[in-house]
Amino acid sequence: MLLLTPITPEHLPDVQRHAAAPGIGATSYVPSPYPEDGAIAWHAVVASRIDEGRAQVFAITEDGDFRGVMSINDIDHSAARAHLDYWVATPYQGRGIASLATALAMRLAGTDLQLKAMLSTCLATNIASLRVLERNGFVAYSQALAPRGKFRGQELLHLRRRL
Repeated sequence: MLLLTPITPEHLPDVQRHAAAPGIGATSYVPSPYPEDGAIAWHAVVASRIDEGRAQVFAITEDGDFRGVMSINDIDHSAARAHLDYWVATPYQGRGIASLATALAMRLAGTDLQLKAMLSTCLATNIASLRVLERNGFVAYSQALAPRGKFRGQELLHLRRRL
């Protein structure tokens, strides 16, 4: 059974191991190469955002085993929206895990967080992620070149979904 489990320090060895795979950093803002203390540093930032109510971050687990990370970021209760980010560990990609985890996150965003819309962004070349989002009702509403960061100059798709 696939579940979204609130991220804890116990998940960090799995985050460290899987986030270090080159394929994760190639299509996400996960740093590549991944620093030796990347998971610990990431968790410190994430824990602060969670405590402030600006994020909910989950380990994607399947039958208790780690499969990836699902994040509801930039929660804005006044606008009733947030931003969805995720990655699935390389050995588990192509098995529908991202699609199911996204569906679970959408349900949580609508019921528990009472949000009305979710946003997401993916590289235009990341067809797999685009399909995951489209299967879950996201629609592209704009595209633009990334202005800065590791994807500077690459085309980004901005998507949204009403809840």
